[in-house]
Amino acid sequence: MKFLPFPSFSGLSRKIYTAFLLTTIVPSAVVGIIGGYLSLQALQQETLRNLSQEVTIRTQGLSRFFDQLSAQLLTMASTVAMDDFFAVASTGDRNAKRAAADRLQREYASLARFSRYVYQIRLLDHTGQEVVRVDRRPEGVIVVPQEALQHKGDRYYFREAFALQPGQLYVSPLDLNIEFGKVEKPERPVIRVSTPVTDARGKKAGVLVINLHADLLLDQVQQMADARKGTAFLLDMSGHYMSRTPGGSPAAFAMEPVEQLARLVPESIGRTLIEGRDTPGQTDGWIVAQSSIDFARRELPENPHGKWRLALAFPERELLFATVNLGVIYAALLAALLVTAVAGFLLSRRLLKPIEALAVETSAIASGDFTRRVAVRGNDEIAALGEKFNMMAARLQAAAREGTAYQERLESEVRERTFDLEREHASLEAVIEHTADGIFSVDADGRLRLINAAGSQLLGTQYATGKPLEFFWPQWPEIAADAYLGAVRCDLQLPDRVLSLAVTPTTDGFIVVARDVSQERRFLDEKRMLDRQMFQMEKLTTLGELAMGLAHEIGNPLAGMKAVAQAMQYEEDVPEGLMEALKRMEHEIDRLSGFLRSFHGFAAPQQLHAEACSLREVLDDVLFWVRKDAASKGIVIEQNELHTLPALWADANQLKQTLLNLVINAVHAMQQGGTLSIHARAEGGRALVTVCDTGAGIPPDAIPHIFEPFFTTRSEGSGLGLAIVRKIAEQHGARISVESATGHGTCFTLDWPLFGHTHA
Repeated sequence: MKFLPFPSFSGLSRKIYTAFLLTTIVPSAVVGIIGGYLSLQALQQETLRNLSQEVTIRTQGLSRFFDQLSAQLLTMASTVAMDDFFAVASTGDRNAKRAAADRLQREYASLARFSRYVYQIRLLDHTGQEVVRVDRRPEGVIVVPQEALQHKGDRYYFREAFALQPGQLYVSPLDLNIEFGKVEKPERPVIRVSTPVTDARGKKAGVLVINLHADLLLDQVQQMADARKGTAFLLDMSGHYMSRTPGGSPAAFAMEPVEQLARLVPESIGRTLIEGRDTPGQTDGWIVAQSSIDFARRELPENPHGKWRLALAFPERELLFATVNLGVIYAALLAALLVTAVAGFLLSRRLLKPIEALAVETSAIASGDFTRRVAVRGNDEIAALGEKFNMMAARLQAAAREGTAYQERLESEVRERTFDLEREHASLEAVIEHTADGIFSVDADGRLRLINAAGSQLLGTQYATGKPLEFFWPQWPEIAADAYLGAVRCDLQLPDRVLSLAVTPTTDGFIVVARDVSQERRFLDEKRMLDRQMFQMEKLTTLGELAMGLAHEIGNPLAGMKAVAQAMQYEEDVPEGLMEALKRMEHEIDRLSGFLRSFHGFAAPQQLHAEACSLREVLDDVLFWVRKDAASKGIVIEQNELHTLPALWADANQLKQTLLNLVINAVHAMQQGGTLSIHARAEGGRALVTVCDTGAGIPPDAIPHIFEPFFTTRSEGSGLGLAIVRKIAEQHGARISVESATGHGTCFTLDWPLFGHTHA
């Protein structure tokens, strides 16, 4: 066998071989270094994301738990049972107080059974003495008897919670439960959530406290440490912390000042944990993620230490162990490079000269000369490569000719298509510009990108492009939030007009079509107003017919009653008290007759006999008839001194009917007792008379209708009393208004003209 001479390793051969090695080894090394760096960065980012997700999910779960607990605590602090307890506690009735306490115990026991983290529920009075207490023990829920209740007035959580306003929450630090002045054994770390409670008068009467097992937080901290193999932290609002490491004891409990964090982590990490920044980060070779627990923040007072937080810290050096396998990959890559270098050296001996010829012809073809060909003789692979190179050159030459022809056809089609698109664009632009509806293109940030002429008119300016749509329509953020879920049709109420909007979401914003429908809405409102007026007229007509019938049927019996009352006054030996009652009875019969005449006014207006009228005298007659009924229901009547009030311009009988209706309604509203307050003062030629009660109040949806005939909220009411009151007030040029809060009472105000002043 004959071998080719071994060429010298110099010149072009050395350059090709050196270039071959460089183009193989250097990129491989760079790729390996970049791959290792990116792998480490990816591990860091993935670890950071996992830590942040772990902390966020757990804090969100705890936040939801505390949000539900806070809502339950505030609800329990304002229940009827709570009001009843403090109401009977002030009476000194032990049996009633015991019954009210039993109701609270049942409520607290029910909550304790369904929440495994509740340890104790307690109600403390204003001195700190426990009055109701329910404990959750391993054997079940236990109601603590009266003799075992303790005094907690010296405990910090009672003092700080009692100092808050009603409706605010207090969350204590995490510490050990104290029973009878000593730490409970076995030790039970707890969190106390409490709020002040008030009596029926709104005065703070005590504190409602729920003790939670600290396992709620400690288990979460230990689980984070075990799951992520890092150090988990719990920081409370009092400036203390605790930490857990993988495999630690979940039963161990010790809260330490945050200043001692430097023993576990670098100073910068400790500062990050103390400052409470929720964003995850990397510093000083550590990866840290933390998140705050939301203890119903809107009800919590300001705290200088911020919120409760969970944190998870992980040293970056732990990630280096995950990259050890990259060394094996690099060793295999180096071996492959050595084999490649040897093979390249051997191939370079034969391929050098034919490749040089191919390089020359390739350069010519690369410059655009597709007529060049290479002449390589032989029957080996190099010769086959030469033949394929020539075939490639021929095909490139033919493809170049075809490419030139195709480019010419493509340019012609592009010109034609561009012309069609420009024509369609012009037509669409004309339609948009001249349509009567306003059309807007809004980007995802709410800024106007495109607006037609009608849209400019709706906005009142031609220079709206680039401005936030919220500048013109303040309601736009809420509309856009709804439109993200799908197309929205809605009305937009502006100070001077009403717009009908159709909002369609796009990939990068919204398309809004707006139309001014102010006139349409005004026509509809006017039509509805006319319909209501027609209906009211029909009701008043029916009421007038009913009034005439009632006046006729009641008038005769009243005349007989008056005759009897007058006859009895002439009898001998009539007691002085009875004589006074008979006179008042005769006067009331006259007033009732006058009332029937005013009631008849719904059918035909009555002539007003107004004169100087003493409110004090009228009110004395009114209270004479209701005082006994009020006393039987435990109602206290309060009124200010009226002898200094100037005379009112009024028909005395009609004024008495007005006040009697209001006072009787107030007495009926306080079936369980309360306070009836009647006050009056002069102001600017008019008298302001208020009749207030502490009854059940009027539902908000009923207030607009209470002065309508036949509308009533009482099953035994006729619905005419307040309608007559408003009728009498309007005849006197007076005004009547009402304010009511459900569960807190109702207050009617009469704005009545004084005698000698022009009434309107």
